[in-house]
Order: sequence, then structure tokens, then C-alpha cells
Amino acid sequence: MASRKADFSVVGHDQPRLDGAHKLTGRSLFTDDVVLPGMLHAKIVRSPFARARILGIDTSAALALPGVKAVITHADAPKLYVGIEQPLFRHTIVNYIGDEVAAVAALDEATAAEAAALIKVEYEPLPALFNIQDALKADALLIHAKAKGNIAWQQAQDLGDVELGFANSAHVRTDQYTTHASHNCYAEFHVAIADWSLPDKLSMWTPTQTAILFQKSLAGALRLSDGQVRIMSLNTGGGFTGRTSVRPHHYVAAVLSRKTGRPVKIRATADEEFIACRAGGEVKYTFRTGVSATGQIKAFEADISFDTGAYVESQMIVLTLTSSYIHSLYKIEAARYSGRLVHTNNIPYYFHHGGGLAQMAFGLGQHMDALARELGMDPVDFHLRNGVTKGYTSMTGTFFGSCGLAECITKTAKQAGWKRKYGKLPPLKGIGIGVGAMASGAKGVFKHDTSAAFIKIVDDGTMSLFVGLPDMGQSSHTAMAMIAAEVLGAQASDITVISGDTDIVPLDVGALIQRGTFNTGNAVKSAALDARKQLEVLAAGRLGVKPSQLVFRDRQVYPKGQPEKAIPLKKIVYDTLHSREGRFVMGRGFYNSPKDSGTMAYSFGAQIAEVTIDPDTGFVTVDRIVASHDVGRAINPRIVEGQIDGQVFSGMSQVLYEETLLEDGQVMNPSRLDYRLPRSYEMPKVEHIIVESIDPFGPFGAKEVGEGPIVCTLPAVANAVANALGEPVNEMPITPWKILQILGRRAKG
Repeated sequence: MASRKADFSVVGHDQPRLDGAHKLTGRSLFTDDVVLPGMLHAKIVRSPFARARILGIDTSAALALPGVKAVITHADAPKLYVGIEQPLFRHTIVNYIGDEVAAVAALDEATAAEAAALIKVEYEPLPALFNIQDALKADALLIHAKAKGNIAWQQAQDLGDVELGFANSAHVRTDQYTTHASHNCYAEFHVAIADWSLPDKLSMWTPTQTAILFQKSLAGALRLSDGQVRIMSLNTGGGFTGRTSVRPHHYVAAVLSRKTGRPVKIRATADEEFIACRAGGEVKYTFRTGVSATGQIKAFEADISFDTGAYVESQMIVLTLTSSYIHSLYKIEAARYSGRLVHTNNIPYYFHHGGGLAQMAFGLGQHMDALARELGMDPVDFHLRNGVTKGYTSMTGTFFGSCGLAECITKTAKQAGWKRKYGKLPPLKGIGIGVGAMASGAKGVFKHDTSAAFIKIVDDGTMSLFVGLPDMGQSSHTAMAMIAAEVLGAQASDITVISGDTDIVPLDVGALIQRGTFNTGNAVKSAALDARKQLEVLAAGRLGVKPSQLVFRDRQVYPKGQPEKAIPLKKIVYDTLHSREGRFVMGRGFYNSPKDSGTMAYSFGAQIAEVTIDPDTGFVTVDRIVASHDVGRAINPRIVEGQIDGQVFSGMSQVLYEETLLEDGQVMNPSRLDYRLPRSYEMPKVEHIIVESIDPFGPFGAKEVGEGPIVCTLPAVANAVANALGEPVNEMPITPWKILQILGRRAKG
């Protein structure tokens, strides 16, 4: 039987962020705050052409400039590759505007910038490709000889008899959608400080979602062992699935540091942010779904082409993620997936907030909504009929040990007043629903998916919790402290969380694929139980009961049902240390999914959006969002609501506002002034519904909430716009100009 909220003293209760005061007062340290003795500053020389042959590089003027300490080109790192067919510096052909050609280190940033401008590179411009359609033409030039047809990577999968499924369908619908290039817009710009002044140790400070992947990538490329690379992430100013891989500037800083024997800092300018970031590129989707006469999905087919830009680093994971998404949401009898990464001469792309799934959900959600309308079904009923349920095993082998999808849909529809509004609103007012699912971590990056934790308790009862999980603003460290506090009968404020240094903290694959609460939370719980077991020896003896009868709660320890016999927790800790044994309590734990691949749990959500369209400007106002999310158990309800708010903002921003404008490979709006984002007053009213399905595998039943809500926001807003217009807009973002075109066409008859 699931434990009730009243059974817990910490978990399930609102807890302010433990680092709130530090963040508010500016005392939290970020990479840009680090200053090392003798530190140099670096700048990268980048190609001004989308595709060109390098005829010569002259660095003499830069080297002669006072204050310059080093200039590096391909000759300094000829065997260092960032990705497939992507050397650190180009020396033959450049493949996008921003491609790295050289770099300089100097005493200060201004001198480095001046020196970079003095490096003369002679180019011969070459023809280039700027979109998926041209790149896939039979006679298109090849950007890389090994990528035949400009296809960098592809994945195909058939599950079940797809053709039979379509043949047995009473109705089949096909739709096409496009999402355009966008940018993650972190609060913290790309920055790295490398110190390779000692030959056998590279230390690097940089924001990251996964220190272990950075450590392994740098070690492998620079011919070091993992232990010879130290990654310090301090605080990270936003991740949004965009800080999971080492970028060229990390290698540049390391090579310059090795050459100069001094620490080197490299920081992106505002313009460079749009080049250094591997954000989302253009994607073309084609969805085909066959259903029975009663609306049951019989077969599904997805064909997706991703503009991966000039190079592939590790973008192929987006194919794996999008290939399995439909199976996490609906019960399907047969499915086919065809996906490919297509080379162009645009910036190398990865994906925006939502990991490629939120963007896919923009089209998929509209496709399913349109299918339901064609069948004469209410979209709410369609999702309820086809949604996965607890105990179901998908065609990919995923078992759903918990599932609150139906509860999310039902509660959201009721609170939003769906039945009395859908199809009954006045012109240019609309209502739409979006549903979604998100994995709580997934094994596949390594043979393990391990998170480890270590906790030590000093004799005043305060504790230090060591984890490798970074906190990027999502308050994961507060959640980890709450899990440990619940086990040990402490308060979250008794615990200091230590993270961000691979030489100090235990291993953790990182804050990616929404694994933090689930994987690291389980590891922390295990470590806390290990520490508690050590304390139980003395406590059980003092109280004359078995260890299993002890209760650790509210900084006290007492026999179950006898709180009047309580002994202060700090006394138990003190006496354990000052005993004959002299035990200093240290707990350790780890968690690794027992599965060979895939995830142990999915979160689920549903959102209903209401919008108003201005007929004169085409501007869409999102008036209201009702958002529910099945989080398994809310470790910290206040932060769950904050996560939902943030993702509603990001999702609404992507679907209505955000677009990286490109002209022949050149970013035309590389600033926060020109790259459109919603302002705070444009944020709609958000009503939260937390659904707790109590997952059997998560810590205290918890699942992810790091990206699950955003996959619901995009289709909810898009469907609301379609409802208001009377027809869908199949391109994202849904800009005022696109809406005015529809309204103008309609006015002309």
C-alpha cells in the first residue's frame, strides 16, 4: 500500500531551495567567476563562409602583437577530432559559418580579440547546401565523402505487421509538419577554463549536465586517463538538454593551456552563443496513423529528417529518442520509424529544450487531434481510449509500473471546463489539449547507468551529502537533501550538498534523460539507509528494541508508536562516534537500473491551453494553461510547480516565438534582443495539478518532472491555435505572419 503524505516528515512537503539565499545574493559561483593566477584569455578565429577551401593561414601579425602568448591551428592538434569527420581546426575545407580555423591566447580578452582579427585566412568560396530538401537531392554535392546522399546517420525500425495494420484500419490520416531552427538561450553563456600547466593533470571549470561524459571525452581525445581529467562544474546556469557533450571550445582551451603552460579561459560572446551552442535545427516530420472505426490506433508510421548541420558529434541519440516516443504514450499494434540526420552547411545542430521530443510532440499532438476530429471523436476521449495504462508492456519492451496518464487527462479536462468549452468558443478563441510522456532516465549511454552517493554525519547531527549530479537551476540538490533527510529523520536544512568536482564527488552519469530524481535519488536513499543502519546499532540498544522497530523523524529516534521515549538524533550520532568503537558514520550507496537498456519509469502529463488571436496583428495570447503531471510522488511540491511553470514558459516560447533566422548559413538574429522570447507579462495563468501514481521503482515512488511537462505544452498551445483558427498551422513557430496569411486568405474567400 502506498504511503500517505502524513507518513513523511520531509518528503511531500514544500521546501525552499537550500541554495536560494546564495543565488539571490549573488554568492553562488559560476565558471565565469573563477580567476586563476596567470590566467590567459582566448579567442577563436572562425570561418566567415558556409563552405570554402582554405588556401592559406598567416598568423605572424598575431604572434607579433604584445601580450599574445600562443596561436594554434590544425598543426597543433592534427589528430584531435570533436566529432565524425570534424577535426578541432579546419585546414582544408570549412563547412559552416563559425567553423574553427585557429585560436589565440593572450594576457587579456581585448588583446586576444585583437590578435584573432590579425590572423589572415585566405579562402576560396565553394557551393553550399542550406536545407534538407536540397541536401537530399540525387545530384546534391557531398559535404562529407563518407556521408552518402548527405545522410550522416539513419535509423529504421518496424514493430509488428505495419502494412497489415494499415490494411485493417477503417481510417488513415497523413500529415506533415516542420519545426524551424531555435536556440536554448541559457542564462550562462558557453565558457571554459582549462588548466593543463601540470603535464599529467588537466583541470577544467565549465557548466555541464554531465561531468563524466566531459571527463571521458576530454581524456580520450587528449590521450589522458579519466583520472587525469578533473571537471569542476560549480553552478550551471541552465542546461535545457544542451550541455551534454564537449564542444570545440573546451578542446581549444585545453590545447592552449598545454602549449602555454598556463590556465586559459575562453568565453563566448553573445554572437558566438548562437554558433557554439548545438541547438535545434530544422526538422521535417511525416506522420501516418491508421485507426479502427472506434478510434483505436492500429498502425503508426513516422518519417523524420533532421538538419544536423555541418557535423555529427553525438546527435544520433535523437533518432533513438524519437523512435520510441509513440510507444511511451499510446497502445499500438504496429509501428514503423524511419529517421535520418542530414548534413547541410548550417551550424551543427543537436536539439532544444525537450530533447527532440517536445518538438516532435508539436506535430504528433496536432496529428492525433486532427485524426480524432475526422472520426467525430472528442480529442480527450481519443487520448483516453489509446493511452498506455499501469501494467502495460509496450512493443519496445517497456513495462509501466505506474501510469497516471488517464488521471491527468481526466482531471485536467474537468478543471479546464473542456466539455462546456470545446467547440463552443467564439471566433478566434480556442482551446486545445496536449498529452505527453517522458522517461525517468534510460540506460544506453554506457553498460551501466550508475549514480552513486556518499553521506557523512558529524557529531552535532549535521550532514554532508556528496553527489555527482549537477544542479542547473532545477533544485535537484534540494530534492536530494530531502530524500536523505527523510531516511535519517533530519531536516533538509541539516544537510549540505557537495557536488561539481569529479576529484571529490562519486560517479554520476549526470542530469540528462531526466534521470536525476530517479537514479541519483535512489542512490541517495541507499546511502542514507547505509548511514541509518550504522546509527541503529546504538539506538536499538539504548531503547531496547529491534532496529526494524525504530523511527527516525523530526531529528529524533524512538520506538514505533512511542515518541515519548525519543532520543535526539544528534545524541545518537555523538554517542556512536564517542563510543568504544569510535565509529564515524559514513553512508554510501549507488543505483543502476536492472534493465539492459531503456527506462524503469515514465512520467505522464496533460495540459489544456486557452488562447485568443488578435485579427489585426495575428498575435496569439495564451490566456490560461491547466497543467497536470504524474510525478510518481512529489518530493518537493513547490519545486514541482516551479518546474511546470518553467516548462510552460519554454514550451509556449518555442511554439509561438522562437526561431533562429538563417540566411545562407548566417544567423541573422544572434542576440537576445532579436531572438524573440516571451516577456514575463506574456506568461499565462498556470493552474497546477500534481498526480501521484507512486512508482514502485522510484525513490519514495518519485519520477521525473524535468522535461515531462514541456512535451504537453507545445501540442496544447498548437491545438488551441488550430481550434481558434479552424485549421492547423503545421510549421513551428506559429508566428503572427503565418496567422495573418491564413486570415487574409480566408477574407479573400
